[in-house]
Amino acid sequence: MRDFLADRVKSIPPSGIRKFFDIVATMDDVISLGIGEPDFVTPPALMQAGISSLQAGHTGYTSNSGLFELREGLAKHLHCLYGIAFEAAAEILV
Repeated sequence: MRDFLADRVKSIPPSGIRKFFDIVATMDDVISLGIGEPDFVTPPALMQAGISSLQAGHTGYTSNSGLFELREGLAKHLHCLYGIAFEAAAEILV
C-alpha cells in the first residue's frame, strides 16, 4: 500500500488528548466527555427533553454562566445532597 503521508506529518507526535482517549477506552465504568460527547446512547427521556426544548424555540446560547434557573436548581440539589449552601448567581457555573 502506498504511503500518502509526508515524512514531516508522520513526525508529529499524537496529541495528549488522543492518548487520554486511548487510556479511557481501556477502563470500565468511565464516561469520557473529552470531546464533548458521551460514549453511550442518549437515554430516551433526555432525547425527548431536547426535542421539546428545540420545538419550544430554545435554540440560542445562554449567558456565560448558564441558565440561572438551572444554577438555582443545582444549588438546591447540592444543598439537599450535601447540606452545603451555594449562591446560584455567584458560585455555580454551568
